[in-house]
Amino acid sequence: MNYRRLLNGYRAQCRRGKSHYQIVLEALAKSSRNPSFASTLMKTSLRRHGLLNDVRAKTTLSPSLGSTLNLGHDLVLSDRFFVSLTDKELWETYRSMFANKIQTVIDDANRICRHEFDLLGSAPICLGHPIDWHIDPVTGYRWPKKLYSELKNARTIPNGSDVKLPWELSRMQHLPTLGKAYRLTKNERYAEEITQQITHWLDENPCPYGVNWLCPMDVAIRIMNIIWAYLLIEDSPAVRGDFKTRLACSILQHGQYILFNLEYGLRDDGSITNGNHYLANIVGLLHLGLLCPGINKADEWRSVGIKALVEEMDRQVHPDGVNFESSISYHRLVLELFTAGALLCRANGITLPARFWERLERMFEFVLYATRPDGRIPTVGDADDGRLFILSDYGNWDRRDFRYLLSIGAVLFDREDMKAHSGGFSEDAFWLLGPSGMNAFAALNTTGSDLESKAFPDSGLYVMRQSNRYLLACCGEVGTDGVGNHKHNDLLSFELYAGDKPFIIDPGAYVYTRSPKWRNTFRSTAFHNTVVIDEQQQNRFEPSEIFKMSSDANVVLLDWISTPKLDRLDAEHTGYARLDYPVRHRRTFLFHKAKGMWEIIDVLTGRNEHTADWYFHFDTGIGLESTRNGTFRTLCEGTTLQITVHSEILLTFKIEDGWVSRQYGQKLPAKILHMTGRFNAQCRTHLTMCIVSKLDSKFATTPTVNQIE
Repeated sequence: MNYRRLLNGYRAQCRRGKSHYQIVLEALAKSSRNPSFASTLMKTSLRRHGLLNDVRAKTTLSPSLGSTLNLGHDLVLSDRFFVSLTDKELWETYRSMFANKIQTVIDDANRICRHEFDLLGSAPICLGHPIDWHIDPVTGYRWPKKLYSELKNARTIPNGSDVKLPWELSRMQHLPTLGKAYRLTKNERYAEEITQQITHWLDENPCPYGVNWLCPMDVAIRIMNIIWAYLLIEDSPAVRGDFKTRLACSILQHGQYILFNLEYGLRDDGSITNGNHYLANIVGLLHLGLLCPGINKADEWRSVGIKALVEEMDRQVHPDGVNFESSISYHRLVLELFTAGALLCRANGITLPARFWERLERMFEFVLYATRPDGRIPTVGDADDGRLFILSDYGNWDRRDFRYLLSIGAVLFDREDMKAHSGGFSEDAFWLLGPSGMNAFAALNTTGSDLESKAFPDSGLYVMRQSNRYLLACCGEVGTDGVGNHKHNDLLSFELYAGDKPFIIDPGAYVYTRSPKWRNTFRSTAFHNTVVIDEQQQNRFEPSEIFKMSSDANVVLLDWISTPKLDRLDAEHTGYARLDYPVRHRRTFLFHKAKGMWEIIDVLTGRNEHTADWYFHFDTGIGLESTRNGTFRTLCEGTTLQITVHSEILLTFKIEDGWVSRQYGQKLPAKILHMTGRFNAQCRTHLTMCIVSKLDSKFATTPTVNQIE
């Protein structure tokens, strides 16, 4: 028995405000093999939390405000929000500066009113009238309205249903778009749709029953988006007293549910490793505590949220500014969460430590340097397209364009380089920073803001770049303090952009629980641009443990140097040291800036005979041909890349069919250059990659989207 784990688990429960009695009840419920008995124990504990009681106005409001619900601004304080959504100047500025967005907002809102959604690659689908909040619209599976603790296996339904789809819908991230449409048109249809959807959701999802109460992270994101929607329509006749009463009671339930189900990451050795789920929990509590002071428990939520916000910046973000979960997509989500929390604290007169702001700036800085010349980000590690708010282009936002964050960072930290590479002041930045933020952005200069190569050594990410040439190399060990929940086997892998397009890329993540087979394929070593020895993984993982990875590989940085003429990265990993006859993989990246040429040198060192497989994954739409043995040329419109291979051993070359996933739930056909050979004790392989010419458009191929299987 791991007593440290038990002790830390007990302490974590105490921090949630649970009594010894409640902790014992829940522990017994989780260990019981009798479902009926376990349910009875959980319900007893939940009643102690107030989550199964009939929540009424007199218990919802703070005692200082009395027992009546004449809420008005007592429900949500809009003057403490990011911007004042009732300010006429705000909307006049929006109409002027984002005139091209207005019709998009209205079109998106009309689709939402028709209940048409594209959820995580599902393709547009109508969810019915009224909406079925519990269904996977792809497979038709509907989760039962059971107590949330009885739905432990909801993530792994045998028929391939994906619980993320109902969760995504119930995040209510579409409601702010309806609210914007109401403000722009004053059409009560949009306000009525918001109140009707919220009311119907509350009817169909009583706390804490059903799959949409299973994940506290989604509970937190949902209530934060509902607050946005409420503030956008609070002056509408659709917002009646009974709706306010119902919403106030739900705010209390959401806050208490989050508090008593904080998603602490408790490891087998008893240590606590909190991730993005826990961060979403505490940012949700911070929102409710700051914006809803008239609600009972708000003081406790606020206290927990402020303290944990600072703690998690130190815990979840490396000193170099990169999130510790080994995923650039999750870096975005975590950055959005920290930014929202920080801006709300600032709006409410709460001072955060200087070290918090310094590390937050470095988080934005990573986005700046990791962004490719085409404005998109490589999909390193997992990617489920998770966001806190979707405040622009709800129906068609680019999952790989993070530049909206750079316009926020430019204003917060007076960064001219971030402005220069942001693509302009984003709509997302406008809703968080308002017209004053837009004016501050306009005042920044952008001269002399060319980006140079940059190392992020704590996270193991290295960017080599000059002008329109870019390479990102991955040398990061298993993330989340060794848990590996969002890490892929991408050691010494890379992504290459040259001229006008990405050529060799990280294939992405595709899906999670819907298909463990595909999940494991996309996170495998062979699905990255690196070397596989004896068909083994760099870091082992159990096929059934789709959010865990063993920490088999250590990375040793041998050299990193960046000069105006040459970048050099030299590193090796020990992922194959566990083999009966260990092998070390050493890879050297050389970027000759004047020539615009890259060299990659692989040295494999071990004992006895081994098989080595090299994989290079090309972006969808890029063809590949062999011009002679060991030399290959891409077939595509515009810039063309030539790859030349020299090796001490005999290699077999194949051009194979593969897959690339640009967003969750979708995959596209692509080409793979696969090289295979056998070596004894040691071998050295040398690749050169350079731009050679531009080809006609006849070589371009049109990809076909392959939806969720």
